[in-house]
Amino acid sequence: MWDIAHEWACDSEGKGIGAAANILYANGVIYSYGSHFVIAKHVKNGKGERAILFTERSYSQTTAKHISAVESAVSHLNLIFVPDPALCHEELFDNWHVQMVNIAHHLEGAKKPGKYILQIKQVFSAAKKYAEFFNYPLPTSLVEMGMVKCLEQFQANLVAEKEAIAIEEAKMNQKAKKLHEQKLKAWRLFEITNFYGRDGWDYLRFNNRTGNIETTQQVDITLDAGKAFYELVTDTIEKGGCTDCGMLFLDKYPVLDINKVFIQVGCHKISLKEINLFAKQQGWQ
Repeated sequence: MWDIAHEWACDSEGKGIGAAANILYANGVIYSYGSHFVIAKHVKNGKGERAILFTERSYSQTTAKHISAVESAVSHLNLIFVPDPALCHEELFDNWHVQMVNIAHHLEGAKKPGKYILQIKQVFSAAKKYAEFFNYPLPTSLVEMGMVKCLEQFQANLVAEKEAIAIEEAKMNQKAKKLHEQKLKAWRLFEITNFYGRDGWDYLRFNNRTGNIETTQQVDITLDAGKAFYELVTDTIEKGGCTDCGMLFLDKYPVLDINKVFIQVGCHKISLKEINLFAKQQGWQ
C-alpha cells in the first residue's frame, strides 16, 4: 500500500496496483478498490503548475488507510482538497455551495454561531483555492454564501437565491414551451415524423395521402372510425361523461375516460380542445 502510494506520487502517467489489488493507479489517478472511489489525482493548470486534487470523502477503514498513505506520500506537494476529484468544476462548486448551505442552517438557535461561520469560511477557502489554481471564476452564489456572518444574512441569501432560481426556471419553461409549439407545428405540417410533447397531451393530424388520422404516438385511425368515435364522445359528454367506460376503441384500446376536458383511450390522453379543433377542420361540427 505505502509503496504504491509513493510510486503514484512520483509517476503521473504510469500504472500500478498493490499486492492485494485494493489500491491502484493509472493515468495520474489513484483509487481505493476501483474507479468508484478516487483518492487523488495529478493535475496541471494553464500555467503549467502542478497540484494534487485530494478527496475529502471517506468510505471504509481500509479506504481510510489508503487515503492516509496517499496523503503522506504527497504531503510535500500542493494539495487541493475537494469533495470528490472525479467531479468537474461545476459539480464541485455546486457541492461546496450545498455544504455551506447545510452548515448555515445550524445558525438558527446556535449558542455559538461563530463555530458554523468558521466552517463556512473553511469550505469557501477550499473552493477559492481550487478556483484560483485553475483560474475558474467563482459562482456569485458561492461567493455570497462564503461571506455569510449571521443567520439574517444567510436567510437573505436564500431568499435571493430562490428568486433567481424562479426567474431562471421561468425562462427555461418559456423556452421549452416555445420549442414544444415549434415542433408541434412542424409535426402537423409533416415536416417531422416524430413528436414527443412534454405537456402530457397527445395530438392529432390528418394525412391526405393515406386518408387516415395520425396521433403523436404514431397510431393510424381511419377517418370513418375517427368520426364515429367523435360522435360517441360528444354523445357521452352530453350524458355526463364516463370513467372506466367499459368499451374498447377499435376492439383493442380501452376507453378509460371521457369528460369535458379530455378523453383517455389506452395510453393516449387527448384534450377536448384538440379533438374539437380536428373535428372543425374535418367539417364534423
